[in-house]
Amino acid sequence: MLLVKKTTGFSLVELLVAISFISVSLVVILTMNVFNSKLWQLNEDKTKATFYAAESLEAIKLIDWDLLNPGDYHLELSSNAWTLVTGSELLEERYTRTVNIADVQRLNNDNGHVYGEIVEAGFVDTDSKKISVTVTWLVSGDTKQVTLNSYLERWAADRFIQTNWVGGSGQADWLDTTKFYSKTSGVDISMPGVASLRSGFLDWSQATTTANFNLPGNFDENDVYELNGLAYIVTENNAAGAEFYILDVNDIYNPYQIASLNMESGVTSVVVQDNYAYLSTEKNDGELRVIDVSNPYNPVIVATEDLAANAGASDLVVNATEVYILQNQTLFSFGITDPTDPQLLDSIDLGGLSQQLYLSGNYVYVATGDSAKELQIVEVTNPAALQLAGNYDLPGALRGTDVFVRGTRAYISTENNGSSPEFYIFDIANPNSPSLLGSYEVGEMIHSFAIVGPYALLGTNFLEAELNVVDVSSPSNIEAVASFNLNGHVLGMSANCAVIYAATSSNENEFFIISTEVTDCDYAASGELESSTFDTASTAVVYNWIAWTGSTPANTQIRFQLASSNESTGPWNYLGPDGSNSTYYTNGARDFIHYTSHLNHQYFRYKLFLDSQADLETPILEEVTISYSTYPQ
Repeated sequence: MLLVKKTTGFSLVELLVAISFISVSLVVILTMNVFNSKLWQLNEDKTKATFYAAESLEAIKLIDWDLLNPGDYHLELSSNAWTLVTGSELLEERYTRTVNIADVQRLNNDNGHVYGEIVEAGFVDTDSKKISVTVTWLVSGDTKQVTLNSYLERWAADRFIQTNWVGGSGQADWLDTTKFYSKTSGVDISMPGVASLRSGFLDWSQATTTANFNLPGNFDENDVYELNGLAYIVTENNAAGAEFYILDVNDIYNPYQIASLNMESGVTSVVVQDNYAYLSTEKNDGELRVIDVSNPYNPVIVATEDLAANAGASDLVVNATEVYILQNQTLFSFGITDPTDPQLLDSIDLGGLSQQLYLSGNYVYVATGDSAKELQIVEVTNPAALQLAGNYDLPGALRGTDVFVRGTRAYISTENNGSSPEFYIFDIANPNSPSLLGSYEVGEMIHSFAIVGPYALLGTNFLEAELNVVDVSSPSNIEAVASFNLNGHVLGMSANCAVIYAATSSNENEFFIISTEVTDCDYAASGELESSTFDTASTAVVYNWIAWTGSTPANTQIRFQLASSNESTGPWNYLGPDGSNSTYYTNGARDFIHYTSHLNHQYFRYKLFLDSQADLETPILEEVTISYSTYPQ
């Protein structure tokens, strides 16, 4: 038998397939190598172009501001300094680098100061420039490009601040921060941290009780607030009647009741602002209440707010847009842009039972029952983000009962401290670190107090001297001046230099009016203060804005003008926001200073104008700030 043996091998087709595969693979590999080579070259080009662009962005910061005119330039290094040369430049015979300088336009213009968002069509900001550096190069006939942008500002702001004028006049050049150049007789600078209008002379030996008033029932009056001839009085809980009363006190010899409201609980404090009375109450489901008193004969409750805990509120303070209220150891902030609908903003735990509040500027001062920090200070710059600032631990285990602030001084009273003081004065120029200036031993608990001029009116627990007057003009040497025997302890008071309105614990005739029988009680109608000369140390200077803090009761005003010169001795031509001597800076939050009137003037002075058309009211300046900027020449 014949056997045939089969053998295996490549057919012609298989051979052709193998050759084709190898060929394609070689082409792909070669193509990828070429692509990778081009990609590497492109990345290298882009990296180098970015470096060249960044180099110019950094170098142009060293060019004098006055040379940064709009146009296309390049930079050259000459004698170790960069200089601007018109037109582009060619680098490595390949890269074209162009530095473009353009004006910046912004949305707003005020007194020559341009500010706000950058826009395409607006006001030219002469203190800003847009820098664009473009580097271009060719790759296989295509133009490639890298562009880097930046904005340059020619200034960084400095600030001149004055918070004290007690050092007096006669200082021509700024040296002592408590002094100034001159003032008129209408300005009073005797109180540290305050410039105000001069008040009349108080002769306490002539003071007398002119009237008292008996409210219905035998209930303590917890607080009183007098405004424009009306006294708003609040009492402890009266199950059968009202706890809120309005009295007409225009005739201090014959006060009479014009309205009342049942608040359904005791009321601990009252503050009146514009057409609304704000009350802290002991009502567990309504500790904050707001009353519309636009018609004082018909007050109406328009808002009730329930605080978090099941407890009453002890005190509150109010400014134009917020109310701050205490409940046990918690401080709450509410927005009152619409007083009929208060909005909770924030709260903060003070760590101990708190009693009374005082609001001054961006801080709330708290008298607490915490024996380790009887005085606490809370920053309320942002009322939606309350922050603990400073505190002070008085000697011994005390409980703070009341607190008051005037300028850079804080005053706090306490319960009976035996043979030690119950009244303390602090320097709060730095609210984060209050320092003790002086103290006074009363010999009894102080329920409440007020500050009138250089006097503290202390509502004490004495039986025959419930109201004590002490001179606090020198904190290290507080002196007794006078005392008054009332029917009950003073739990709250509202006072000015002519009249003291006292809410007491007496069961009869709880409300007292005391006239100080002063000589020339009214404040001066106006006053001016001229600062010392401040040296900015540069003739390349821009004056940005002026701002100040203080208080301006109705019909009072704080105004400023600014003068500048390139001579430390002047002349001093005081100008307002439009560059004339007939206008004034009046916006305490911030007023832009007229740009061209003071541009490049090394020295400046400010002039303060205080005015009052109100009875027994004065504007009070606590701090003035002037922002200025120097720039490279």
